[in-house]
Amino acid sequence: MPENPQRRELTFQKLDEVVTEVERLASGEVRTSGNHSFGQILNHLALSHDVSTGRLAAPAPPFFMRLMMPLMRRMVIGTKPLKPGIKLPASGEAFFWPDKEIDVPTAMQAFKESVDYYQSKGPLEKHPFFGKLTKEENLQLCCRHAALHLSFVHPVS
Repeated sequence: MPENPQRRELTFQKLDEVVTEVERLASGEVRTSGNHSFGQILNHLALSHDVSTGRLAAPAPPFFMRLMMPLMRRMVIGTKPLKPGIKLPASGEAFFWPDKEIDVPTAMQAFKESVDYYQSKGPLEKHPFFGKLTKEENLQLCCRHAALHLSFVHPVS
């Protein structure tokens, strides 16, 4: 990841706020300041929602990461903004960040479908990576995760 990439400050309380921001960004020209395109970011967020609802199964994290999950859980379900730069194991990286370009309309459709499914079916009782989370904690995780990744997407004025 580039050192100190330019980022926007974002916070979301509900997934509807995330969808509104995604639609706003998709309605015009954008640039990204990180390693991924806007389409790749939307696809990543859709995959993450789909894993948290059980709609998709992600590769299991390695043993050492499973040991660290309780510590990481406190970081992701906290009040401080999430920090970029967490490197996933190769299987997770390939699953959550496929090495291909994804056009924004396709990624946006997948993202909206994942949000609709999340809102209608709800998250799994036990998050595949962070364990037992309340619905509110899972929602907070989704909103904070979206704020982190969308902070690298900038509208071009």
